[in-house]
Amino acid sequence: MNNKVLVIEDSQEIAEVISIYLTQNHYEVSVAKDGLHGVMIARANKPDIILLDIMLPYKSGDEVLKEIRSFTDIPIIMISAKESIQVKVDLLKSGADDYMVKPFDLSELVARMEGHLKRYGSHSIVGDKLCYKNLELDYNERSVGVDGEDVKLSLKEFELLYLFLKFPKKVFTKKNLYETVWGEIYAYDNDTINTHISNIRKKVKMDIIQTVW
Repeated sequence: MNNKVLVIEDSQEIAEVISIYLTQNHYEVSVAKDGLHGVMIARANKPDIILLDIMLPYKSGDEVLKEIRSFTDIPIIMISAKESIQVKVDLLKSGADDYMVKPFDLSELVARMEGHLKRYGSHSIVGDKLCYKNLELDYNERSVGVDGEDVKLSLKEFELLYLFLKFPKKVFTKKNLYETVWGEIYAYDNDTINTHISNIRKKVKMDIIQTVW
């Protein structure tokens, strides 16, 4: 069965180019031309991965991201012409899994999509339940709870927290973390790792991760 991808993009030309290429690479593609319909289709169609533009009519990309994150943790790749580091950091904090700047190479887009889908799909074969104080992580259910209350983490945040709980005495380098969780060769990138770890600390409201300089 082909993976379902939802493309939320208001530019008809860009949406068509992406759709044609993804269809040729055996994806089942749905397109939404504005943020409002993007959220509706995400709820109804339950895609496996979402490509989300930032500048959208009716609902902006960051609003759409936050709303979709309220009901699913599937991979979301932001696509935008904005190259600002702060924009990237803000979106990662809001739950994005990746960020690509237009114009981008379509073969690189597919490679990143496949990496995210592979890691997301692998969750179902792991059955670990890990606990630390009043925090419980269920890998099979992809859930995290603190004092019985659900904590919403993005896919990358969840994977990072799982590593820290699974190997509590191991000191991870940023290279370790990036290549394990993102599955890509590490090129010095403090923003990505730091942002995700900061998000985890804020969401679980616990000093669960120690930094060793």
